[in-house]
Amino acid sequence: MVSIFSWLFDNISSALIAALLIACLALASLYKCTRDERDAALQNAAIAIEANKTNKETIDALEAEVMKRDELAAAWQEELAKERKARDDARRELDALLEQNESVRDWGSERVPDAVWGLLK
Repeated sequence: MVSIFSWLFDNISSALIAALLIACLALASLYKCTRDERDAALQNAAIAIEANKTNKETIDALEAEVMKRDELAAAWQEELAKERKARDDARRELDALLEQNESVRDWGSERVPDAVWGLLK
Protein backbone atom coordinates (compact mmCIF):
# COMPACT_ATOMS: atom_id res chain seq x y z
CA MET A 1 0.00 0.00 0.00
CA VAL A 2 2.80 2.34 0.76
CA SER A 3 4.33 1.62 -2.56
CA ILE A 4 1.15 2.65 -4.41
CA PHE A 5 1.01 5.93 -2.56
CA SER A 6 4.64 6.66 -3.13
CA TRP A 7 4.31 5.73 -6.81
CA LEU A 8 1.23 8.03 -7.16
CA PHE A 9 3.00 10.79 -5.27
CA ASP A 10 6.10 10.50 -7.45
CA ASN A 11 4.14 10.47 -10.70
CA ILE A 12 1.71 13.20 -9.70
CA SER A 13 4.49 15.41 -8.36
CA SER A 14 6.47 14.84 -11.58
CA ALA A 15 3.41 15.76 -13.63
CA LEU A 16 2.80 18.82 -11.48
CA ILE A 17 6.43 19.92 -11.79
CA ALA A 18 6.27 19.41 -15.59
CA ALA A 19 3.02 21.42 -15.79
CA LEU A 20 4.56 24.14 -13.63
CA LEU A 21 7.63 24.30 -15.90
CA ILE A 22 5.42 24.50 -19.00
CA ALA A 23 3.38 27.29 -17.39
CA CYS A 24 6.59 29.17 -16.48
CA LEU A 25 7.90 28.84 -20.04
CA ALA A 26 4.58 30.06 -21.44
CA LEU A 27 4.56 33.05 -19.07
CA ALA A 28 8.17 33.88 -19.97
CA SER A 29 7.32 33.76 -23.67
CA LEU A 30 4.20 35.86 -23.10
CA TYR A 31 6.25 38.38 -21.10
CA LYS A 32 8.82 38.66 -23.92
CA CYS A 33 6.10 39.18 -26.55
CA THR A 34 4.40 41.77 -24.37
CA ARG A 35 7.70 43.58 -23.78
CA ASP A 36 8.44 43.60 -27.53
CA GLU A 37 4.97 44.98 -28.25
CA ARG A 38 5.45 47.66 -25.58
CA ASP A 39 8.82 48.67 -27.05
CA ALA A 40 7.30 48.88 -30.54
CA ALA A 41 4.40 50.95 -29.21
CA LEU A 42 6.80 53.33 -27.45
CA GLN A 43 8.86 53.68 -30.63
CA ASN A 44 5.70 54.40 -32.66
CA ALA A 45 4.60 56.92 -30.04
CA ALA A 46 7.97 58.70 -30.28
CA ILE A 47 7.67 58.85 -34.07
CA ALA A 48 4.09 60.17 -33.78
CA ILE A 49 5.15 62.83 -31.26
CA GLU A 50 7.93 64.01 -33.59
CA ALA A 51 5.51 64.09 -36.53
CA ASN A 52 3.03 66.07 -34.45
CA LYS A 53 5.73 68.61 -33.57
CA THR A 54 6.59 69.02 -37.25
CA ASN A 55 2.91 69.32 -38.17
CA LYS A 56 2.37 71.93 -35.44
CA GLU A 57 5.28 73.98 -36.75
CA THR A 58 3.82 73.79 -40.26
CA ILE A 59 0.35 74.73 -39.02
CA ASP A 60 1.76 77.68 -37.05
CA ALA A 61 3.65 78.91 -40.12
CA LEU A 62 0.52 78.58 -42.27
CA GLU A 63 -1.59 80.43 -39.69
CA ALA A 64 0.98 83.26 -39.61
CA GLU A 65 0.87 83.40 -43.42
CA VAL A 66 -2.93 83.53 -43.37
CA MET A 67 -2.83 86.40 -40.86
CA LYS A 68 -0.35 88.33 -43.02
CA ARG A 69 -2.49 87.76 -46.09
CA ASP A 70 -5.63 88.83 -44.24
CA GLU A 71 -3.91 92.04 -43.14
CA LEU A 72 -2.75 92.67 -46.70
CA ALA A 73 -6.23 91.97 -48.07
CA ALA A 74 -7.74 94.37 -45.49
CA ALA A 75 -5.26 97.08 -46.52
CA TRP A 76 -6.10 96.51 -50.19
CA GLN A 77 -9.81 96.68 -49.42
CA GLU A 78 -9.32 100.01 -47.64
CA GLU A 79 -7.33 101.38 -50.55
CA LEU A 80 -9.89 100.10 -53.05
CA ALA A 81 -12.69 101.70 -51.03
CA LYS A 82 -10.80 105.02 -51.04
CA GLU A 83 -10.27 104.82 -54.81
CA ARG A 84 -13.92 103.95 -55.42
CA LYS A 85 -15.02 106.86 -53.22
CA ALA A 86 -12.69 109.22 -55.09
CA ARG A 87 -14.05 107.93 -58.42
CA ASP A 88 -17.66 108.30 -57.26
CA ASP A 89 -16.99 111.80 -55.89
CA ALA A 90 -15.34 112.84 -59.17
CA ARG A 91 -18.29 111.38 -61.10
CA ARG A 92 -20.79 113.29 -58.93
CA GLU A 93 -18.82 116.52 -59.40
CA LEU A 94 -18.70 116.01 -63.17
CA ASP A 95 -22.44 115.24 -63.27
CA ALA A 96 -23.12 118.40 -61.24
CA LEU A 97 -20.96 120.45 -63.60
CA LEU A 98 -22.69 118.96 -66.63
CA GLU A 99 -26.07 119.97 -65.19
CA GLN A 100 -25.03 123.44 -64.09
CA ASN A 101 -22.73 124.73 -66.79
CA GLU A 102 -23.61 124.82 -70.48
CA SER A 103 -20.01 125.03 -71.72
CA VAL A 104 -19.13 121.94 -69.69
CA ARG A 105 -22.19 120.21 -71.13
CA ASP A 106 -21.01 121.08 -74.65
CA TRP A 107 -17.52 119.83 -73.85
CA GLY A 108 -18.88 116.61 -72.33
CA SER A 109 -20.97 115.81 -75.36
CA GLU A 110 -18.09 116.14 -77.83
CA ARG A 111 -16.27 113.12 -79.21
CA VAL A 112 -12.90 112.33 -77.58
CA PRO A 113 -10.10 112.63 -80.18
CA ASP A 114 -8.34 109.42 -81.22
CA ALA A 115 -4.98 110.73 -79.98
CA VAL A 116 -6.46 111.19 -76.49
CA TRP A 117 -8.05 107.70 -76.56
CA GLY A 118 -4.62 106.31 -77.40
CA LEU A 119 -3.23 107.90 -74.25
CA LEU A 120 -6.08 106.61 -72.11
CA LYS A 121 -5.76 102.98 -73.21
